[in-house]
Amino acid sequence: MATKKKSNRPAQLGIGIIGCGLMGDIHANCYKRNRNSRVVATYNPTHAKAVALAKKYGGTACADLNELLANPAVDAVAICSPQVVHHEQIVAAARAGKHIFCEKPVALTAAELDDAEAVVAKHKVTFMTGHQMRLHPVITAVQKAMPRLGPIYHVDFEWCFRIDAHEGRCWESYRQGGFFMELGCHAADLAGHLLGTVTHVSGHTLRLNPKRITEDYTNVLLQFESGAVAQILVSANHRTNRQGLLLGRVLGARGRIDFTVYPYKRTLNEATLTIDHGKKLFVADTETTKLRIPDLPSRSEVYPGFFDVYDRQAAAFIKSVQTGTPPPCTLADGRQAIEVVLATYHAQNQATHRQNFVKRPKRYLSNTDSHPLLGD
Repeated sequence: MATKKKSNRPAQLGIGIIGCGLMGDIHANCYKRNRNSRVVATYNPTHAKAVALAKKYGGTACADLNELLANPAVDAVAICSPQVVHHEQIVAAARAGKHIFCEKPVALTAAELDDAEAVVAKHKVTFMTGHQMRLHPVITAVQKAMPRLGPIYHVDFEWCFRIDAHEGRCWESYRQGGFFMELGCHAADLAGHLLGTVTHVSGHTLRLNPKRITEDYTNVLLQFESGAVAQILVSANHRTNRQGLLLGRVLGARGRIDFTVYPYKRTLNEATLTIDHGKKLFVADTETTKLRIPDLPSRSEVYPGFFDVYDRQAAAFIKSVQTGTPPPCTLADGRQAIEVVLATYHAQNQATHRQNFVKRPKRYLSNTDSHPLLGD
């Protein structure tokens, strides 16, 4: 009688989804379709959302977080809840021995970051931060072409949003952080992804819409260990035809890369490389080529211009857990992005009087007396 050949494929990773809104749905979809994982539990404060997500992707809808974390079938969690509860959910998941994927921003204060680092290290769980822009094919193409520029001295990002509202999302509660915390941390992370460790931050924020309870414009300058600098401009007030358009530029000794990332339309995602041969002094002696952007699938109906970044992000997390190798975006990476945000607020003389980037900014207090973005 022939014996059945034993499979070398690792067992499916049981995923618990914490937070069952848009991002919870996107991540659950990825884990449902990945052959190395399955959704085994869902939790949301509004229980009906957890029930709906479990019905759609499988698993048990839990009445509270403790029930999900006590489920032995849950090997890892995907934290897709509002950032105001990220810290407490990270701590609870790590203490329960669950591996953790957490959407950005991973925490809102330096003290919370310290605590998260300590508990994750103590319980030796894998932690991945959800900065999916790192995996965008345009960013991958830019990073691959950067060595052709020689020494890099400048990167800049201009992220254009047109948001007329002063309620909801970023402005529903000052305890969520500000607009730069909510969305600008992606740009801060991309700068670190391309240039490394930040050593200094100076920034300026504005609240152009007086009805908003947080800033809606930020301009920040970062300096890195290499000596290179990055400039980040994030605004909710841009009057452009493209909501959420990210314009980027990389400058090096031998040329430049210009690129565009646009989440809502695939065809606007592009990058060009310009090399200056420098053989002529007053006449342009350059050569410009369009970088190849792979025609990867787009599974998200909301973000077709992100291609398959969420699928690859989920796959990277699963691989990291199963192999014990570092994920492509660590807790330390997530921390640097948040420290850039905190230091920018501090440099604006809003939360503290510290003017420069510090490794451990003072606790960012979120109450009506000390929050930097309330009042006139």
